[in-house]
Amino acid sequence: MKKQLLLVASLCLLICSCAIVPITYFGDRLTPTTSVDLYYSTHDVKHEYKVIGHLTCQNFLDQEEVKRKLSDYGKSIGADAVVILGTDNAKNDQAAIVTADALKYTDK
Repeated sequence: MKKQLLLVASLCLLICSCAIVPITYFGDRLTPTTSVDLYYSTHDVKHEYKVIGHLTCQNFLDQEEVKRKLSDYGKSIGADAVVILGTDNAKNDQAAIVTADALKYTDK
């Protein structure tokens, strides 16, 4: 009985440690792309573009992991670039929210 309880507790801990960081998206979905450029300002984008949608992601992880998640999601919705706009400050012990725009280049 103790072994089963320990196994169940270990399994629950493993599942919790592998939590999926949710990304919320509102916008168009196009043919998936194979690469996504990552920017921190629209002033840095050297292509003509249109915004195809808006993303939010809870910042539970380090910055590199959040950037990877936003980039991967951008590929899946057909974006050519993702512009990270900033973060909303964490309140009430919740993770900060990272906001971003998904872009589609119009000059390619």
